[in-house]
Amino acid sequence: MPEPERILVPVDDSEPAREALRYAAALFPDAEFVALAVVDASSVPFIPNAADDPDASPELQESLGEADDHLDVADRIASEDGIALETQTRVGSPAQEIVDCAEDGEFDHVVIGSHGRSGVSRIVLGSVAEVVVRHSPVPVTVVR
Repeated sequence: MPEPERILVPVDDSEPAREALRYAAALFPDAEFVALAVVDASSVPFIPNAADDPDASPELQESLGEADDHLDVADRIASEDGIALETQTRVGSPAQEIVDCAEDGEFDHVVIGSHGRSGVSRIVLGSVAEVVVRHSPVPVTVVR
């Protein structure tokens, strides 16, 4: 019997990210799912080597708390959809961290929202999905 597929779903506080998780659960009902929250390194003035560094700056601690909140929402969605969900947090450039995680985690597929938050940052965050599509070592599904 083949092993279940491993699906990476990057999450943030956007509706497309939540829809991506719901879509992934429907598309791959027997898969193993990992929700990834990335704290954008450019959003905090000092980044220690590890996301769980107890000496992290207050700004990083706040950003990590927000990432935990996004993962809590993902956990609730997964529970509603009846799927098990592993969660991970990384600190760095969102697109690069997603691609690196896809490479390092032996994933079979990435399912990503088409863009992140609304407003001006939407243009920048929309480019995250584009970079992931171009550089992912595995197939990518973009959910709008």
